[in-house]
Amino acid sequence: MVVKNNWRLVLGGLLLIIGVAALLDSLKIIPFSGLLWGVLFTLGGVAFIMYLYQNRKAWWAVIPGFVLIGLGMIILLSTLFPNFEGAIGGSILFVGISAAFITVYLMNRKFWWAIIPAGVMASLAGTVLVDEFTRIDGGGVLFLGLALTFLLLTLLPGLEGNRQWPLIPAGIVVVVSLFIFFENFELSNILWAVILIAVGVFLVLRSFLQRK
Repeated sequence: MVVKNNWRLVLGGLLLIIGVAALLDSLKIIPFSGLLWGVLFTLGGVAFIMYLYQNRKAWWAVIPGFVLIGLGMIILLSTLFPNFEGAIGGSILFVGISAAFITVYLMNRKFWWAIIPAGVMASLAGTVLVDEFTRIDGGGVLFLGLALTFLLLTLLPGLEGNRQWPLIPAGIVVVVSLFIFFENFELSNILWAVILIAVGVFLVLRSFLQRK
């Protein structure tokens, strides 16, 4: 009861503050509508996290919780630093979603599937940052992140049965990412030549070994 009462006291106090702020904004006494929406989204996310803290079986609550917190941070950032938000706003949301699914997996190792959306969202966040702050094509970063995601499925506990199948999509996306990186540096023809040489050497050596 103490925990529930504290939760209600905190949430009630926050709602009271937001209500007063909204009233002041409506009366044009203190205009801070951007900040208000940012606080509203953030507090909504905090409310979901607090609900999860009270009921650990409600693992789903962490997803809207982190998403709302991420949106709130983006709104606050765009209000306080409008020139800075455009560079990292998208990555903040992707990181929030990734953190939500990581938390789902950490709460229950049987939810191994949560690793995939967590890795995809983290890869998208890295792609946005690379595209924004470097001259490298972020597509290569995206595919490398996906490859690492599938690799983690084979390393982390939770996946049952055949734990080797994620290596197949991991290998495919690694090859695609290499082509993207090499294309950026105009070395794709060299990469094709190296691959052909490697395959040829492998087939020749295997032929000799089979004869022996």
